[in-house]
Formats: sequence, C-alpha cells, structure tokens
Amino acid sequence: MSSLSGLGEERRTVIEFCAGLDEDQWAAPSAAAGWSVAEVVIHMTILARAVVGPGAAAFAATRDLERLNEQLVDDKRSHTTRHVLPEFETWSRRAERALSPVTAPGLRRIGFPVGELGWYRLELVPAMLIFDWHTHLRHDIAAALDLPPPATDPQRMSAVTTWLTALLERSHREALAWLDAPVALTLTGPGGGTWRIESRAGRLRVRPGQAAGAAAHIAALSLEFPLWSTRRLPWRAGAVAVTGDAELGARVLDSINLV
Repeated sequence: MSSLSGLGEERRTVIEFCAGLDEDQWAAPSAAAGWSVAEVVIHMTILARAVVGPGAAAFAATRDLERLNEQLVDDKRSHTTRHVLPEFETWSRRAERALSPVTAPGLRRIGFPVGELGWYRLELVPAMLIFDWHTHLRHDIAAALDLPPPATDPQRMSAVTTWLTALLERSHREALAWLDAPVALTLTGPGGGTWRIESRAGRLRVRPGQAAGAAAHIAALSLEFPLWSTRRLPWRAGAVAVTGDAELGARVLDSINLV
C-alpha cells in the first residue's frame, strides 16, 4: 500500500481523536513549547494547506523553519477553537487529493526545497505529512492531555521512518561532516529496518543497508525514533543501545536533531 493510504488513515485518526476534545482540552498547553493543543492542530493544518496553496513558497524560501512555523501559528491564534478541527478536515482532505497526481510516476521524482533542510522528492510529501500529524498527535497532544496515544500500524510507521531518515540525510550534512566511519542504525518494531549512515566526499548518505562492517551499531525502537531524533526525549532516556565503537555511536546520536 502507498503512503497516500497511510495518510488517509492518519487523517481519520487525527479527526476522530480531536472530535472528542472539550474546550478545556483544546486550550490546554501541549508538549510543543509555547503552543496549546489547538495551536498544534493549527500548525498541522497550515502544513497541509501549503501542499495545495501559495503557502508552499514561504516554506521553500525560509532559512529558519521553526521561526516561520511560529509566525504562521501566531497569525491564526485569534481563531476560536470551534473552527480548528473543521479547517484541518478541509485542508487535509484537499492535500490528500492533491497528492495523488503529484506522486504518480513522472512527477514524484521532481525535487522541492524545505527551507534550510534541503531538497526532497515530491514522493516524500505524504510521508512528511504523516510524520507531522502522527508525531504531533501522539507526542505533543495525547501525551500532554494524559490520554492514551492512538494506535498506529507498520504502514504509517514506515512512512515516519522514511521521512526521518531522508531528513537526516538531507539536513545533517554539516552536523555529521566529521563522520569518518560508517554507523548502522537498526530500528526494531513497526516500520523498522537497518540503515547505514556514512559521509563520503562531503555528502551524507543514510540508506537501507546492513549492520555488518559498521564501526558502531545503534539499536533502538522504531516507536521511539520520532521522540529522540527530534529531541522530545533524550536518546539516553530511551531504549537505545550502542555496540562497537560506543563513543562514535554516542557522538552521532548527540548530533541528531531533526526538525
């Protein structure tokens, strides 16, 4: 099944979860610093809207993605909470429909820029949205409200890890420029697998591969990868183990900070 199918599943999950929130929960602080639960969903809507509207230009041109996200949410803070979920429903549906043709053969390999994070293929846009909605819903909204996180599945987790490993490769060329030996990353659980992280001639590569021959081997849970890779959770507080050159593996982990 394609990432678009997973996007539809995640969209339904967000809508079903948020439909049960009351006014106090919408106004409650989320785990995303400075944002209420409603403001996190506003951010999710803004990203979906950028897929089908002129807002994409701002994401392409910025050199400070986090600041842009703050500004865009600030512009919508006057919205009452009763408008937040209907707007997400509308724009997420439009984004899902718009992505069907642009992820088809012939177009999906066209590149697009994401601010200072580098260039990505159009075929990765569904995975990007799944990661954004999936992570914010479970780790910034449900966790902050002390509610059980919605269930996920291998398809959606595969999209999450696909986006995060692509983001690592494209955005951390400078942060990992010092890397002089291959490091393997194995994620266990839904959407898991093994990737080799290597720096060659100034270019970082994070590709599916084998752990054999790597100087260090990082083993972790796929469900925790979105947490420590975005620094929502220190990797040392998670189920992360490093074998081989432990100092090298720890230095790689300390260098990872995915937006």
